[in-house]
Amino acid sequence: MLGEDTLVDELRALAGDGLRMVAEYDRDGYEIRFVRDDVSARLAEQADDIHRDLVLEGISREHLEDLFDAGDLHCTMHRFDDLTAFHFAEAEYRGLFVSVDSDADVPMASFADTCWHSLS
Repeated sequence: MLGEDTLVDELRALAGDGLRMVAEYDRDGYEIRFVRDDVSARLAEQADDIHRDLVLEGISREHLEDLFDAGDLHCTMHRFDDLTAFHFAEAEYRGLFVSVDSDADVPMASFADTCWHSLS
């Protein structure tokens, strides 16, 4: 863990050892708030590409809100064989990225609300 971080502590309480990484981003870059040791090397290789993709997804947020007409978009989720990634786009160029192991049994509503409220 990179110093004390209340959000990371809360997410670890919900996801346990399944928490892989937590990062905040804006247009210019990202800040890693937590990265599990076994994820560090892979993150170093892919972080810039992931950051670029998150910014692009954030730009499309308004389109999705209009398309679904269901209120504000709080997050998107991508589930892969090895991990589940959550993207919380706060604005076009700002947000939070969190990933957990795919087999982590997280309480979805509590997990998502904890992440979303950390951006306020």
